[in-house]
Amino acid sequence: MADHRIALTADIAEISRLIDWVETCCGADAVGGDTALKLALALEEAVANVIQHAFVDRPAPHRIEVRLAIAAQTVTALVIDNGRPFDPTRAPRPNPSLPLDRRDPGGLGVLLIRRMVDRVAYRRVDGRNRLRLEKTRG
Repeated sequence: MADHRIALTADIAEISRLIDWVETCCGADAVGGDTALKLALALEEAVANVIQHAFVDRPAPHRIEVRLAIAAQTVTALVIDNGRPFDPTRAPRPNPSLPLDRRDPGGLGVLLIRRMVDRVAYRRVDGRNRLRLEKTRG
């Protein structure tokens, strides 16, 4: 099993560095294109949400760490941040079939994450959010 880690700043410009890192890690460990792409999309959305929402009214330092554990059957990503608590597993599922004027704002990013990976889990430990995303290797 290969383990990888990256520390990111709370700047939306970090997303491109995150995506490059995911592609490099997955490529080095022969993770297939569809699996790597879906994992990268889910992580892009999760980290963008952290950057845009988790640190509002929170004092610095703002910390974001992403870990990848690449095993024979699965790729597991862990996003750890010290922002406001938010459990996406408890977020209501939006209904994308409703007209825009009848939908509640937000929630589509969480829906995207749920569709891109096989399992999503959340825990709050020692003042940090821990979002676990797991994707079966294809």
